[in-house]
Amino acid sequence: MDTYGLTKLLVQLVGEFREEHAEGPLDLPSFLSWTETRNETSGDEVALPITGFSIEAELAAYIGRLGRYSNTYIKTTLEGLPFSTDMEFTFTAILDGVGEVGKTDLIRMMAFDRSSGMGVIRRLLEKEIIEEFPNPADKRGKLLRLTPKGKQAVQQGYQKVPHAANLVSKNLSPKEKIQLLRLLKKLDDFHYPIYLAEKKGKDLF
Repeated sequence: MDTYGLTKLLVQLVGEFREEHAEGPLDLPSFLSWTETRNETSGDEVALPITGFSIEAELAAYIGRLGRYSNTYIKTTLEGLPFSTDMEFTFTAILDGVGEVGKTDLIRMMAFDRSSGMGVIRRLLEKEIIEEFPNPADKRGKLLRLTPKGKQAVQQGYQKVPHAANLVSKNLSPKEKIQLLRLLKKLDDFHYPIYLAEKKGKDLF
């Protein structure tokens, strides 16, 4: 292919990329990642061993399985610490980062359903890992924060959890990890507003 042909092809690819990413970032890293993914998937026959139904159903199944693998690994690494589930540690870690927050806001940060999230918070309160106190900006409300026991527990967890996190993506190359992270973030950016809307009583479909 000569210079003219290559330039024409690049212009065509940029046009396709812009059409597919009208609302996303139009930068060189995103374009290069898109072209690589495009080349890898063009013309390929995709097997559907789990659902046998559609690529969308297969993606949902694999994402669900990956979440269960991750939860199992994290729960195993937390043995010996005062966390019964991986979500108890995750809620505690979020509180460690934000400092003080209301129950509903904490649950929404985790994209959790209210009943399950309240259960996690109740157990953490019973274990005295977190505590609630009056909201100075709203006398009717309360905020959550870590106790000294919670701060110690989460710091111990930080030393163990990376082993589980590394195992989740261990067989991917550094480049593949970056690509996967970008795709997962793109999905999360799409789904989080839908999750918030559903919590406000709006129809999903």
